[in-house]
Amino acid sequence: MSETVFDSRSGDQMNSNPIPAIIDMLHHAAAHSWLYDWIQVLAGQGRVLERMSRQTATMRAETVLDVGGGTGASRRLWPVSSRYICLDIEMPKLIGFRSKVPTGLALLSDATRMPIANASVDVVMCMAVVHHLTDAMLDNVLGEALRVLKPDGHLILLDPVLNRERLAGRILWRLDRGSYPRTEQDLRKKLDSRVKIIHWEKFAIYHEYVFGVGIRG
Repeated sequence: MSETVFDSRSGDQMNSNPIPAIIDMLHHAAAHSWLYDWIQVLAGQGRVLERMSRQTATMRAETVLDVGGGTGASRRLWPVSSRYICLDIEMPKLIGFRSKVPTGLALLSDATRMPIANASVDVVMCMAVVHHLTDAMLDNVLGEALRVLKPDGHLILLDPVLNRERLAGRILWRLDRGSYPRTEQDLRKKLDSRVKIIHWEKFAIYHEYVFGVGIRG
């Protein structure tokens, strides 16, 4: 709870802790695609993608759906020939994606109701998305992911997990807009109930992450 003081001049209460207001300002500023990209780079995005590439390199990837894809940083994981669809609910980020990839497929949509045909996608990515979702929303998103995946298609899940012993992680969680951090066990259970897990790991780059890959049966 923030501390308040009484302003004798106006008779109003004032918040003496400026941190929440600063964080709120940063959240609004991060809606700009160039600042969002800069923040992701500082948070170690390149190292995360390099680690993911060890698993994605051998996947069939004619059509890739990046759920909550932001400005499309994950595009670099896939061959130029892949049909990469960047789905997000924030238009400024999609505009940023199209500025970098003019021929890219940008889709403004709610991930709980994806306007994509059944069994039409080889890979669905959910990268740093699920901590923004309630349990009900997450169940809907995973259900939609399975609906659009082809048989034997890959579902990729990468998300930070809360570790209160990591100072850098605590700072990043304070700045993050996500309100639903989950444990490694929670996320593995969610994935395991829907697909056959073929890869699972936990690693740390400022944040502590889990990275799972599953195949639709």
